[in-house]
Amino acid sequence: MFKERKRKDEEEKIRYIHRHACRPAAQQPALADTTDSTATNTTAAATNTSTTTSSSTSSSTSKPVAKPKAKINLKSYLSKKPVAIRAKKNLTLYKDSALKQKSGSMAKKSYSLVSKLSKNTDGVPVLKLKNGKYVAAKKSYVSVPKLYQNPKKYHQIHYPRVKPYGQVGYTVSRGFESIKTYLIMKRLGTYNGYNYYNNATWYAVRRFQASHHLKVTGNVDQTKLGLGKKLFKQIDSYTAPLGAQAWKGHKAHIEAMIRLAYKYMGHPYLVGSSSMTRYGTDCSGLVIKSLYAGGISPVPVSAIVHAHPGNEWNSRNLWADKKLKRVSYASRRRGDLVFYYQPGTRTIWHVAIYLGNNMVIESWPPRIMVQLISNSQRNVIAGIKRPFL
Repeated sequence: MFKERKRKDEEEKIRYIHRHACRPAAQQPALADTTDSTATNTTAAATNTSTTTSSSTSSSTSKPVAKPKAKINLKSYLSKKPVAIRAKKNLTLYKDSALKQKSGSMAKKSYSLVSKLSKNTDGVPVLKLKNGKYVAAKKSYVSVPKLYQNPKKYHQIHYPRVKPYGQVGYTVSRGFESIKTYLIMKRLGTYNGYNYYNNATWYAVRRFQASHHLKVTGNVDQTKLGLGKKLFKQIDSYTAPLGAQAWKGHKAHIEAMIRLAYKYMGHPYLVGSSSMTRYGTDCSGLVIKSLYAGGISPVPVSAIVHAHPGNEWNSRNLWADKKLKRVSYASRRRGDLVFYYQPGTRTIWHVAIYLGNNMVIESWPPRIMVQLISNSQRNVIAGIKRPFL
């Protein structure tokens, strides 16, 4: 009986195992074995970790990766700002230093003045041209031309234009001789052919100031005369534009000087005056402005200072200027300055620009004109000076 009982238990056990082994996994009862449970948890954790890692990796790879900047070989670029450049090939110009926005071109073998050399955000050296456009400062693109220049001991050529020297907007008072004086005197009716700020003009200015409830000084430091504040500053600040390119030789600069002198032709002789070509000038005023057009600023002599009392005889200061080379009368050539003594003295009183063939252009009363180098009015030549060498 005991054996029969044992046999039946074994058969029941086999049937139980068979039944549960055939069930789907989800219907199987939980096993009590702790080892199997730990393994299951470990597997789940590993699965979660894998999922998290995968998600993190996916997230990081979705962001754009910054592209490393290309290394710039600075030896291939200009290291110093040149005054001008010459294109070695047809070049594209840009509006921006990043060289992204195209804006015209520069033809092969053409020239341009340069205002700035700098590096853009990518570290590329770029040139800002005088026209405001940009080009890469690459040596394979551009070369630095040899520019015309006087020897260092003489007045240097300014590029691209001579700047005003002196106070722009100065007050006009007694003793001044200038375009401003001329306009004031014409406005107040005191001009008598000589634009010297005399006592009559001083009193006329005072009367005008009193009648217009202005501070009565007799000096003109504002433009209530109806002449315009802007015009008064323009008269002072005007310098003749450079008429020759930096890469041209001395001949081009001489011609630039003479071309400007001709623009004053026929205008009246006005002492102490040197301004825009629509006005007159005197002899040294004509020379100063003409030198500006060639690129020379003969400081301390200047168009502004020329109007101040004590500077009306700037022909004497130009003659004494060691930065203007003296040459013999026999070697005179076009573009030289001819200086004259006052008859019976050894005092310089006139200067003219030599045109060649014994002719000069000069400001001599009553106007700017072309005459022989020597005539009955001024025939004692002190000597010759050469501004462009």
